[in-house]
Amino acid sequence: MNAIAGEVLDSISTATVERLKQLCAISSESGNAPGLHRVAAFLRAELERHALRVEILEETDANGHPQPVLVARGPGSGGRHLLLLGHMDTVLSAIPPKLEEGKLFATGALDMKGGLAMLLGALDVLAAREQHLPTDLLLVLVPDEESESLISGNAAGRWSERARAVLVLEPGQPLANGETLVAGRRGMTEWKLEVTGRAAHSGLAYWTGRSAVAAAADWCARAQGLSRRGGGPTVNIGRLVGGGADFVQDLARHHDMLGTSRQLNVVSDKAVAEGETRFLSIRDRDAVLADLTALAEKIAAEHEVSVTFTIGMQVPPVDPNGPGLPLVHRTVELAAKRGFHLEIEHDRGGISFPNFLADPANTPVIDGLGPTGDGMHVRGEYLNLDSLARRAVLLADLLATL
Repeated sequence: MNAIAGEVLDSISTATVERLKQLCAISSESGNAPGLHRVAAFLRAELERHALRVEILEETDANGHPQPVLVARGPGSGGRHLLLLGHMDTVLSAIPPKLEEGKLFATGALDMKGGLAMLLGALDVLAAREQHLPTDLLLVLVPDEESESLISGNAAGRWSERARAVLVLEPGQPLANGETLVAGRRGMTEWKLEVTGRAAHSGLAYWTGRSAVAAAADWCARAQGLSRRGGGPTVNIGRLVGGGADFVQDLARHHDMLGTSRQLNVVSDKAVAEGETRFLSIRDRDAVLADLTALAEKIAAEHEVSVTFTIGMQVPPVDPNGPGLPLVHRTVELAAKRGFHLEIEHDRGGISFPNFLADPANTPVIDGLGPTGDGMHVRGEYLNLDSLARRAVLLADLLATL
């Protein structure tokens, strides 16, 4: 493996940390177009130092507002490409970055400005080794991954159509004896349960009523019980609203009923539950949705109510044993040659770029390439600086093999 002098590598690491501090000092929470443009402009200047052709495009987010998308290309053109995906937005607005005991505490330091700084460090490492980037490299950085992900999902799908492989700059996880790399991500299906019962006065005609709330609560408890540990599917009850039909169907108007005695003497005739199921395989998805549908029919019969179960948005899973596995193993081997241990995550629960690829079942993808830390989406977020240095060299090694 190509080597560079220790002092050169130290200089690159110092510069990488400084860039990360500068990136984290910019407020670029989702929807903050001026801040996102500042991040894009900063990255553009850094990427152009390495002879990448950079464009900052405008795309419309879920609220109809224009947001920047950075697209950087290697010298190759046409045909298939090596796609790198990342995002520029954060959940929270920026606070001043703080270095403390080998960690950088800053907004977005882990998720995922650390991944962006890591990429810049990797480019510096390649330049110091006098190695070339893959000529077909294509980098796409989006502005809304932490919010509605409209631009993010569309970009991942569109730009991955001709990708020979996809590298995702999201962070890995720290371990007692190493770090993780992500091979598989769960898919997700949203669902909605609507129950119509029979209203009745709870004091005078209790037994003639048919409680929609009781039926929906029974269904929710049994549905969540379908969740399986150890890689099986999970069912999450996100919301459950019940009561009189007027209350449920017009919450904005009747929310002040909560905490009062109004209509507590009525057997409820309307309930709505909403949630999602997550899974590692299409087989698990189909099985759990069939079970949820059958459970809805059973609850309807047992409680003598009307039940409707509908399926909403669906996101496919990323198979941990799919076409990206050889690429994952190659990266693990490259890390081992550098003296650190990478463990493969086969079951990452969060939805991310790989779930939105045009053909996730047939596209080689390696995820979680970014440095590790803790505290995503909260004020205590931090990045491990040792991990940042290791991952920058690892990404340079990987790009050199691609």
